[in-house]
Amino acid sequence: MPRRVILAVCCIFALLQSAAAQSIAVYQTTPDLLEALAQLHALRFSPKPDPTDASPQITVDDSQRFQEIDGFGASLTDSAAWLISHKLSPAQTDAAFKSLFSRRDGIALSFLRQPIGSSDLATKFYSYDDLCDQTDKACTMPAGQAGHADPDLAHYSLAHDKEYILPLLVKALAINPSIHVMLTPWSPPGWMKSSGSMLGSMPGSNPETKVPSSLRPEFYRAFAGYLVKTVQGYQAAGVPVFAMSVQNEPLYTPTDYSGMQMQAAEQANFIANALGPAMAAAGLKTKVMVYDHNWDRPDYPEAVLKDAKAGSLAAGTAWHHYAGDPAVMTKFHAEFPQKDEWVTESSGGTWQNGNLLAQVAAELIDVTRNWSRSYVLWALATDQDHGPHVGGCGTCRGLVTIDLTKPGDPVKHEPDYYALGQASKFLLPGAVRIASDEPGGIDLKDVAFSNPDGSIVLYAVNRGARSQAFRIGFHGKTVATVLPAGAVATFIWKSN
Repeated sequence: MPRRVILAVCCIFALLQSAAAQSIAVYQTTPDLLEALAQLHALRFSPKPDPTDASPQITVDDSQRFQEIDGFGASLTDSAAWLISHKLSPAQTDAAFKSLFSRRDGIALSFLRQPIGSSDLATKFYSYDDLCDQTDKACTMPAGQAGHADPDLAHYSLAHDKEYILPLLVKALAINPSIHVMLTPWSPPGWMKSSGSMLGSMPGSNPETKVPSSLRPEFYRAFAGYLVKTVQGYQAAGVPVFAMSVQNEPLYTPTDYSGMQMQAAEQANFIANALGPAMAAAGLKTKVMVYDHNWDRPDYPEAVLKDAKAGSLAAGTAWHHYAGDPAVMTKFHAEFPQKDEWVTESSGGTWQNGNLLAQVAAELIDVTRNWSRSYVLWALATDQDHGPHVGGCGTCRGLVTIDLTKPGDPVKHEPDYYALGQASKFLLPGAVRIASDEPGGIDLKDVAFSNPDGSIVLYAVNRGARSQAFRIGFHGKTVATVLPAGAVATFIWKSN
């Protein structure tokens, strides 16, 4: 073959490769869900942008790298697991789990925050070492037995979770082995607490006279052992435990579901002198997250992380979204750059109005742009009445609703599912946030990531009431596109 022909063929092949590399896959969800993770026509970058196009531009810069992403997900609460295991057929469960955890057939959720014992979204009160009668109202030591205790955990048992929670976690991990599982207690067993009850507070004659429950100091070692045995039990059942916190919302003490007050000094003392030694003795490498409560009280995790012993044992801070602003996480990163941050609970519910899809998507963007390695909503599933629940939130919305009035097709994917899916489906294990700007003066928000395979992922939401034209810039090339009002889109392309 003549040399000029070979050169021409090589040039054509190089151009074809270059053209393919510039192809941008686009997936979009609209607020009416008529488009739901719908794949649109591919776009292509142009080295010569239209000089007459004055639309705002999002410039993505993969030379600036920030935090690694651990995942997006929710909690397979006792209620969610009970609904799935007791109210869905095996075929319906398989379909629901594929839609939740499969990358090919679903949204590849990659973070599950699991309650240790009962939360509000449970069918009854329970711990793993109960010396009281479990009911749907409370688990309180009977009169005359308040001094009874089990400091050596002789009665400890994971039987409750082995019935239906652990089998479902194993099923999820079989579909997506990269899921990060986190464990969090809402309350220790009642006998470890000042009140003898799993309730956060013992009700008084009015809300102002409630008496918060707390962990009795003589049972610090027992509670540490309880947490260690739970991690060991989960891992023996085939569920690796990535991380745990020591108390859900330690500054909130509900009167109608499991909870406990744990001040910052108490948490630092417990981690430093009970949990840390117990984990070391057991050889556990599970990450310990401090706090696990709202953005409005950064003084709490700051105090724990500044404690020499507790801070050295902690991986970082878990945050909730119910009060405060996600920007506090960026300030916290500047103060503790070697410690990681995670948003571990954010719930939607009947109190919300307007475009739910855009609200969840905008918060996902805000938390990841402020150094969070995760964005975890509350319930994985609830029924049509936002339950079952023993107390607490009777208005919380799950990622999916299992409507027991529609046995033929009971599983409904909520807007939260698609808002998470527009990120989780396309981010691979090891993805890292990279730089992208947010054009001012418009309702467009965005965040960008780099996958280990070299692909770039741009996640964007238009919170406005009108379609928004804009450009994406990358490595000197641009492409023009339009995002409909209230819609979320994900753009994926190769970095070279």
